[in-house]
Amino acid sequence: MMKMRSGVMCIAKTKSAAGRAGKLFERRLTRKYYLGVVRGHVKFDVADIEFDVGVDPLTASSSHRMVAKTSSASSALETRAAHTRLLALETGHYQREPVTVVLLKPITGRRHQLRVHCAATGHTLLGDYTYSDTVDSAPHRMFLHATRLVLPLESEPLDIQTPEPFFSDERFSSKYKSEKVLRKYRTKEDFNAACDIIDKTYEIGLKYRVFNCND
Repeated sequence: MMKMRSGVMCIAKTKSAAGRAGKLFERRLTRKYYLGVVRGHVKFDVADIEFDVGVDPLTASSSHRMVAKTSSASSALETRAAHTRLLALETGHYQREPVTVVLLKPITGRRHQLRVHCAATGHTLLGDYTYSDTVDSAPHRMFLHATRLVLPLESEPLDIQTPEPFFSDERFSSKYKSEKVLRKYRTKEDFNAACDIIDKTYEIGLKYRVFNCND
C-alpha cells in the first residue's frame, strides 16, 4: 500500500494537556510546516492559496474526497474558508519530469487541505493518487511530510522538528535530479530560516501569487 503523509503528530498524555493544546489549535496559535514535492515547476516564489474547501459531490456519501471552490460555479458542498501559504524551495526532475520542493504552511485546518490546494493550483503532490485523478500511482509514497510543529504553551513552549525524509530515501534520491536550489532547507537551521520567510506577509524580492475565486 502506498504510504501517505508522514511526520510530526501531537498526542496529549493528559486531559488537561489536551485541553490546552486544543485551545491553541482552535485559536490558530499553533504553527505547522510541511515539506512537499509537487508536480511541475511553480512560476512563483511564494503564494497564498485561499480557495474554500468542501466535499466533492461525487463522493458525498463517503466523504472520501474534498474539492476546492475555484469559481462561483463550483459544485463543492459544505464549503469552509481555507488558507495555505506555499514557498518554493527547489526545482528539479523526478524520473525526468519537472517537480518542485515546497514548504507548506496551513493557516486553517480543513480535511485534505494541503492536497486539495496544491491540486487546485495545477501542482498536485507527487504520489497523490486521489487528487491526481488516480493518475499518479508510480511513486512509492505521497511526498508530504509534517516537518515542524510549534505549540506556544505557557508552561513549556514546544518546537518539534523532524529531519526531512525524502532525500535520505534512495527510492526517491536515485530518481531525483536537482535543477536549482531557491532556498536552503535540508538542515534544521536552514529549514527554520525558510519557515521565517513563509511566516512573513511580505518579503522584498519574491515573486508573489494569490489564488482565490477572484482570479
